[in-house]
Amino acid sequence: MGKFCSIAEFGFNQFPIRYGSRIANGGDGGLSRTYLTYGAPNLNTGRFNNAYSLAIVNHLVMNISKIWDFNAYFFYTKSRGAAETLDEAETYFGRTVMNSKEEWAIGFRNTHFITDIFHLLSEMHFSQRKDGAQSPYNVIKFSLSPTLVPTGERSQWARPHLRLVFSLARFNDKTVEDLYSLFLAFAGPRQWGRYFGFKAEWWIW
Repeated sequence: MGKFCSIAEFGFNQFPIRYGSRIANGGDGGLSRTYLTYGAPNLNTGRFNNAYSLAIVNHLVMNISKIWDFNAYFFYTKSRGAAETLDEAETYFGRTVMNSKEEWAIGFRNTHFITDIFHLLSEMHFSQRKDGAQSPYNVIKFSLSPTLVPTGERSQWARPHLRLVFSLARFNDKTVEDLYSLFLAFAGPRQWGRYFGFKAEWWIW
């Protein structure tokens, strides 16, 4: 992982790139399980020779002033199994899995320090995923979150947080049609999603 423009008082930028191939392409393994295999094998050869996964992430933090911090991120993942098709393929165990995917997301969070103990968080996020040769799924979401910070620390890393959260999201037609979201699976097909609630967040290390 590379770190560029790292200035402690100002913030930092992290830019990791990961590439995995064959049976340990790691396309769905997350941070700690990159040994997991994405996609299906080539059942004709019994091998994973052409399987791969590419992941790119950029994370930017800017401590702009005593009243404002800015946090932005971007990630891109492209993965493919060893089967010849881009769409669904069969595994060694007779299970059918998707053999290729491409996904990316971009977003930011502003933290406004209204007072030492009252912060206002605002977030904008867009993400898209394309499975095989299917049409892509995507969503754009905006969140506003008045936050109480008992420690009185003017930092986006301050915890615990007590937050009121309002989120508004718009799903594209493909996402609505396939209910490709936990919210849509619960609420049913709809173009717009709304959420209002309370969250408490703290870290134990």
